[in-house]
Amino acid sequence: MRRLMWLLALVLLAGCQSVANGRQWEETGSPIAFRLGSQIYTVADVNTEIKRAIGDGIANALAGGQTREQIEQIVVENDLRRQIFEQMIQNELLLHYARQHGIGVDPAALDETVFSRLPTNADPAQALDLRSVLAREQIVFEVIARNTRADMAHARHILVPDEATAKAILAELQAGADFATLASERSRDTVSAAKGGDLGWATRGDFVAPFEEAIFSIPLNTPQIVQSEFGFHVVEVLARETQRPFDSFEQLRTRQNAGQFYQATFVPWYEELRRQAELSGELQIAAGFDPNALPIPFPETP
Repeated sequence: MRRLMWLLALVLLAGCQSVANGRQWEETGSPIAFRLGSQIYTVADVNTEIKRAIGDGIANALAGGQTREQIEQIVVENDLRRQIFEQMIQNELLLHYARQHGIGVDPAALDETVFSRLPTNADPAQALDLRSVLAREQIVFEVIARNTRADMAHARHILVPDEATAKAILAELQAGADFATLASERSRDTVSAAKGGDLGWATRGDFVAPFEEAIFSIPLNTPQIVQSEFGFHVVEVLARETQRPFDSFEQLRTRQNAGQFYQATFVPWYEELRRQAELSGELQIAAGFDPNALPIPFPETP
């Protein structure tokens, strides 16, 4: 049974994969599953999404010796069909929100990404398909980043090996020396030194405890010396904001406490977005529709 736990991981990936689908849902004679604005999503669309999300995994599990009964048990116990359906609604609702609020992508940056991922023998149709995939993905990620928040501090530092050097640099700064110049010339943190010591916006959990405590407590625009396991830092905090939105999904993804920030701020925001969409009638789920009544996508037997 442990080998079937890959199904759980697929649920976590379903969001990104659904975004990557990048197509208009096909009009069929299938009953309606839900409406979002003027767009109709049918039972056949939901079936397609469930098959796309876990169909290959199920086929691989069967080929590996798992039984249909074992697979069905894990699907039912973990409510996978409903989770995939809910993720499908979330992705479409976030794309709908983006259209309403003028959130798009940088065409030049998108094209650069597309061409970097295309095989050398790709045809124009492949390029268009991949562009659609990445555009939808980037828009959803942008909406998530803009609506995930955390307390943040914008700081810069100069890292040196001993306290005497730190005091000398602090004295130079107090005498009017340029922080960025000193950082680029004397900081042992070569990554931030190339940026004049700038560490960008940081959240709690990004740095070791003494440094984190400093950037969230010392006065703004007042360089101070902080000791950590890495040495001595001359630190200046340029700004602090409570519940600041993330600048990008990459900034969110790489944070130590990303999951915590997502759960604490994005999830309540999304739940309210969905509640308002249903209350206004913009989102309508067909009465009696139950994704768990849809078939598990076992491969067809010859």
